Amino acid sequence: MATKLKKKIKSYFNHIWMIEILIVALTCIFFGVEIYKDVFTRYYSKNLASMQATLNPKGFYKQTFLDEVKGLQKYIYNNTSGLEELYYNDKNREEILKAYFINNSYEGSDIDSSDSKLYFIIRDKRDNSIITNDFSEVLSVRDGLTEHDIQDYLYSKYKGREMLKISDNENISEENLVYNSGVLSNFQEYYYSDISRYTNINNLKIAILNFIIIFIAIFMFIKIIFVFIRSRGKVELRGNFIKSVIFVLKYGFTYKETRRTLMITFSSLSLFFIVYLYLLAVNGGYENNILAKFFFMYPFKGSFLIMLLPMIGIIYSLKKSIEIIKVNEAVKKSNDGNINYEIKEQCSPEVRELLNNISKIKEGYSIAVEDALKNEKLKTELISNVSHDLRTPLTSIINYVNILRQDIAKDEQEDYLAIVEKKARKLKVLIDDLFEMSKINSGKMELFKDNIDIVSLIHQTIGEYYYIYESKNIEFKVDSYREEVYIDLDGKLISRAIENIIINAMKYSLEGTRVYVDIIEKEGYIVLSFKNISNYEMNFDNKEIFERFARGDSSRNSRIEGSGLGLAITKSIIELHDGKVHIAREGDMFKIFIYLPFNKENKVDLG
Repeated sequence: MATKLKKKIKSYFNHIWMIEILIVALTCIFFGVEIYKDVFTRYYSKNLASMQATLNPKGFYKQTFLDEVKGLQKYIYNNTSGLEELYYNDKNREEILKAYFINNSYEGSDIDSSDSKLYFIIRDKRDNSIITNDFSEVLSVRDGLTEHDIQDYLYSKYKGREMLKISDNENISEENLVYNSGVLSNFQEYYYSDISRYTNINNLKIAILNFIIIFIAIFMFIKIIFVFIRSRGKVELRGNFIKSVIFVLKYGFTYKETRRTLMITFSSLSLFFIVYLYLLAVNGGYENNILAKFFFMYPFKGSFLIMLLPMIGIIYSLKKSIEIIKVNEAVKKSNDGNINYEIKEQCSPEVRELLNNISKIKEGYSIAVEDALKNEKLKTELISNVSHDLRTPLTSIINYVNILRQDIAKDEQEDYLAIVEKKARKLKVLIDDLFEMSKINSGKMELFKDNIDIVSLIHQTIGEYYYIYESKNIEFKVDSYREEVYIDLDGKLISRAIENIIINAMKYSLEGTRVYVDIIEKEGYIVLSFKNISNYEMNFDNKEIFERFARGDSSRNSRIEGSGLGLAITKSIIELHDGKVHIAREGDMFKIFIYLPFNKENKVDLG
């Protein structure tokens, strides 16, 4: 479980996902639009307000109050010609009040008509008369109010509650308002409100949600940049919805399993719009139709979401279906013999994993087919080689037996008998090698391991066979990291394996040269290396030399005797001991390496 989780996390941080780009882009667009509207239009952004109120509540309340006061001042000045209508026409004050402020219906202004209202009192210094939108009983029974009266009223109105207040027309400025400073000097303005008007804006849930969205978008943006830089721009884009749509449209109508689903999807979408238009027409507009009302209030977002959400599900469902169909198609083509057929389109991780597993099965199948063909070829060659190697000495024996039947001299008879004996022994060696090879490869060979000194075994084998090729003047140089190297081995079999290598070295080494034998210790295993200078041009394949009846000199008529089973037997014996054999060539230098683990717990790892 933990390993799978680590792999998924690693995969996530090694790729860029389409959904990440969409989240970052949509977040930037959303908050960019919110900021633009908040700064350059009269639109009030609840998202930005909640965030500002959370970060700096008092500063936000004060600034919001000042902004609304400016808006209200602008509204009042525009509708009273900079208070001139109040200054020159006392009788019209009541009409102005009723027309613009009696119901707080500030049409064409930025002023909110909520319960916690933004109030104003405009006092005429000439007669202490007032005009206000604060229709309390206290103010309505008073004909005139002094500055002190207004302060007392505000104190009593907001007693025990926090109040925001501005006196005079000190905020009038750059709003392109037309006013006469002489007229304004005759009036005193008060703007006030309960602070609860602005604390309601501080919606903590909205703020937390916005901060989480911004944090996620920033994290994804940094991650995208990091992955892009680390991969030097060579990034595979995962979860590409556009590619999925193209994939579905490309293959969706090809297969009957998905064609029906696509037709139903498009028909359903068309029917949805027809029903929507019908409901809108017969129910007298959006006021009487919830669905229509939703679309009327959110025409683009609503239509987009209602279409997009089911489409995403349908697209991904169809994509999975198409991928499975294509996988099934690929398997069918493989079964028909086209094992090289591959699906080139990008698929989901699960389907890609399935394809990889199928690919491994196909590779295994290909290897099995190649091995079967190779074994068939080897069988043919084996029969041919066995026939040749058995027929040659048998033919010689038969010929010499026929000669011996004739009346010949005793000396000649003894010579021919010696030749017959030699050929018979060669035949016996070949049959013994075949029998041993068959026994080893049967898998029923039992090992009788003992703690054996491999250095002593090599010296012993060289001593036993050196006299045979003494005339070639070949010298053996044995070098070991230690005088005695003990290892768990089957002495009889390992002796046979080393014997084959040493005899080959004596047979095929150039006269008057040295054969170097090195014994090296590695972690958990030892390496036996044999190096000699070849007396012929080595044009064989390193892998094929281990095959049965393979010989370094490809001509089977070579004067050098041998069954061609020596290295094949050696390789099989070493592998029975969980070891490995490796051949290398460098010019005329022939090298063979044997890797043997010290015990069963150790493994030979050649990388």
